[in-house]
Amino acid sequence: MANHSQSRTSNTSKGPRKKGGLKGAFYDLLDKLVAYWEVMAIYIQKNVSVFLRNLIFSSIWIFSALFFIFIALLYFSYAIFLSLQKFLSNGDPILASLGTGILFFIIAFALVELVLKQKK
Repeated sequence: MANHSQSRTSNTSKGPRKKGGLKGAFYDLLDKLVAYWEVMAIYIQKNVSVFLRNLIFSSIWIFSALFFIFIALLYFSYAIFLSLQKFLSNGDPILASLGTGILFFIIAFALVELVLKQKK
């Protein structure tokens, strides 16, 4: 009787044997990897959709702002043209347009020079 109880404890100390052995463990590993990649695909899909939604909303606001800035600069340049035409060139539109072009050319070069100085 002592041998019988001793053999029973020796079997339980080793634990139950897994069926399938190494092949079963490999299939379990593959199942876990497939499940992991499925979860990662869902996570990536969710994050990409959130990123694209935010990108679309922000691009709409940025393009709208740039459009209105462009319109404002257009009206500002036309106001400069009209003031040069009225006050400096005595109504001559060619001289006023040349003056406006030269003024904006000087402003553009000054801004480029300022940016290049700050980069050094």
